[in-house]
Amino acid sequence: MKIIIALDSFKGSCSAQAACAAVARGLRKVDARLELVEMPVSDGGEGLLATLAESPLLSGVRRRRIGCVGPYGQPLQAEFLVLADGRGVIEMAQCCGLELTPTSGRDVRQASSYGLGQMVLAAMDCGCRHLIIGLGGSATNDGGLGFAQALGARFYRLDGTMIGEPGCSADLAQIAHADLSGLDPRLATITLQVPCDVTNPLLGINGATWVYARQKGADDTALVEMESGMANYAEVLSRITGRDIGETPGAGAAGGMGAALLWYADGQLLPGIGLVLSLLNAPTHFQHASLVIIGEGRLDRQSAFGKAPIGVAREAARYSVPAIALCGGRDEDSRSLYQHHVQAMWAICPRPMSLDESMAACETLLADTAENLLRTLKVGAGMTLV
Repeated sequence: MKIIIALDSFKGSCSAQAACAAVARGLRKVDARLELVEMPVSDGGEGLLATLAESPLLSGVRRRRIGCVGPYGQPLQAEFLVLADGRGVIEMAQCCGLELTPTSGRDVRQASSYGLGQMVLAAMDCGCRHLIIGLGGSATNDGGLGFAQALGARFYRLDGTMIGEPGCSADLAQIAHADLSGLDPRLATITLQVPCDVTNPLLGINGATWVYARQKGADDTALVEMESGMANYAEVLSRITGRDIGETPGAGAAGGMGAALLWYADGQLLPGIGLVLSLLNAPTHFQHASLVIIGEGRLDRQSAFGKAPIGVAREAARYSVPAIALCGGRDEDSRSLYQHHVQAMWAICPRPMSLDESMAACETLLADTAENLLRTLKVGAGMTLV
């Protein structure tokens, strides 16, 4: 019996790798002869690097560490990956992540994506001509202004003075002209894929600022200011590039980084879990599998919109492989996931317990639940327990 174990991280409790390993331990308590394929997954955002770097399905992955600036100009060390085939994988949260700065120190108007541009330069210097940039967990809302500056673009005010580096959201309203002639010419020659399941446009009530900036430290006054600045920036870039992408789905991802990667590098915005499964060569593993176990910390109605577990379930369904989900918690709305190729859902908490207690015991709870799941399936199939 071949079982694919393809869990995302249980955020705050255990990584995707640890979650898959725990499930494997529980299954082997029932039957040590099982063929188990541990396939930690990510939706392509925060956690992408760890998922790929530590995946038992990938070999020849090299870590690269560089010095760059964080979202508020602080010096930091950030990693990217070079895969065996030469592709580079960058995670925006490594250099521009919200969690890199304490809550008390956050003012999204001052946050910059400059560090991401530095990471792209470093990856190209390593010889990467195919880049994958995972968006998610960003502290920024600068529309990729800082990113573009790091790669050689220059921005000017109406009086001809240049916007300083690293640029931030507060600078967007002042931009009257952009000179893109200094952009690193290698950007025109690389393939850039962007795992992105966010469909927000750049502007408007469903855009980058109004939907996401508040959680990054913006108040009502700041939201109005930043939306106005983003609209000005978008008008300037649309005029110069000839590409009006303000309404493009995904342009609002990561504080407008989706738009920036389209404007400056002709990036391809792709479904995140689909790209990750492709990197892991998932189709070859789903063939001849009897079951796939999926899961993450919480399952609800929103899980159907781009989250990793449902993406795995959909891929498994193409090969007629049933999917069963494990989760830390679920609500009544999660029943809608039965319409998305999920055959059953198991919450891992066996009794009333505090959130802190359940998070601390996550791996043990996953192993125990996986064991009970397989014992139940064997009873249902009329099998003799080993």
